[in-house]
Amino acid sequence: MHRSEEESWSSCVACGADVVPTVDRCFRFGESGVLCYACSIERGGSYDEGRDVWRSAPRVEDVRRLGD
Repeated sequence: MHRSEEESWSSCVACGADVVPTVDRCFRFGESGVLCYACSIERGGSYDEGRDVWRSAPRVEDVRRLGD
């Protein structure tokens, strides 16, 4: 995937992986916090693929300040 002006790239606050929140399955929190899918699942998040929504949010207490 090429970086373009219409894509908004972010980094996972836990592992630093590059993600595109509008394309990648990631969890957004706070003003600009993002967890990649793997970190979200590792932190207890549960994703419903059929409905394309997070059923339960991952734990973000320790990284919340990084998302504000």
